Amino acid sequence: MDPELVVQARKALVAWQEGDVATLEPLLAPQVELLWWEPGGWDCHRHEAALALLRERARRGTGEARVDLIEVGDALVVARRWMVGECPEPGVQPATLVTFREGKVVRMRQFLSREKALAAATAEEVR
Repeated sequence: MDPELVVQARKALVAWQEGDVATLEPLLAPQVELLWWEPGGWDCHRHEAALALLRERARRGTGEARVDLIEVGDALVVARRWMVGECPEPGVQPATLVTFREGKVVRMRQFLSREKALAAATAEEVR
């Protein structure tokens, strides 16, 4: 993965955590998908729908959570570093697989755990 793209992604993530969605906007492809771990009402297709959900989440406050960005091929796994007892639900430690194509985010898919996101990233890399 292009090291500069990783730097841009980290800057955009930090900005989003601070409530600034505008820094993230140029990284999103027009047909970007934002998918929850179960298909349904949280899924967003296309740039504006994804931005609207990201703005809403930023408004609710994403906090100052520490996250790891793990490179896997042309993707990043964004995984929060959870403190003991902090996890929202036992056995659930959400992580997001962010897939890039030609320098743009084409998919952000959430998983129940870092391990599941890494497994999916590895499976995509093999294809």
